[in-house]
Amino acid sequence: MRTWSRVVAPLGAVVVLALGGCQATLESGLDESQADAVIVALHGQGIGADKVPGQGGGSDVTFDVQVAPDDVGPALRVLREAGLPAAREPGIHEVFGEGGLIPTATEERARLAMALAGELAGSLERIDGVLDARVHVALPDRRLGLMDDAPQRPRASVLLKHHAGPPPYDEAAVRALVAGAVDGMLPEDVAVMAVIAPQPADSRQSLVMLGPVSVTRGSSAALRAILIGGLGGHAALALVLLLVVTRARRRVSGLEASLARALEAGATADAAQ
Repeated sequence: MRTWSRVVAPLGAVVVLALGGCQATLESGLDESQADAVIVALHGQGIGADKVPGQGGGSDVTFDVQVAPDDVGPALRVLREAGLPAAREPGIHEVFGEGGLIPTATEERARLAMALAGELAGSLERIDGVLDARVHVALPDRRLGLMDDAPQRPRASVLLKHHAGPPPYDEAAVRALVAGAVDGMLPEDVAVMAVIAPQPADSRQSLVMLGPVSVTRGSSAALRAILIGGLGGHAALALVLLLVVTRARRRVSGLEASLARALEAGATADAAQ
């Protein structure tokens, strides 16, 4: 058993270190939806990634995305082409959450427009297939409208990004959604523009062959170490088995020799009598 411990323990340590690996933080400080989008994009291109809780403090829960060090370059390229992680637009809570001096009417109108745009962009990004959404809201000055026979209505411009193919949304429904969130706005006051996201390059060319198995370049070193550790473990088992069999044979040979000497001594004693 001592021989077994001396041989196998170092190999086990190698395997554990290989399994643990060394991960590089690709993105940090993401909310869960941003982290999930990054994970899905990387996995779709054959790049392994993990979502782990962030180390930053504060009341908001954040997440980090980690990949193998060798996959950092391809992963950054995939995220850049996909426009991820999407920037978070400030909503009503962020815009009006902090108190301050009494704002002017113009500042108040600008803050309200920014808050409405952020809330609407967040709602539009929840549509399946929409990669990114930007909303710009223009609120007229109601004081000027009182002096005009035909007061201006608020207007909005919507920019939606999606993959090539038919839009994953109904434009009339988008107009109705935006107009319904702004007082005095009609669907015809909303302009919708679609942007086609570039097709991400296939990063699966970064896969390497390790025997009959294809793995990412970042995982190949860990898998190679695991395989070597497994082969070393089998070799250690074979060595231990060989030692056990050899000792058993020596004991059997010693017992046979002792038995033969005992029989020979008995036969000599019988002959002497």
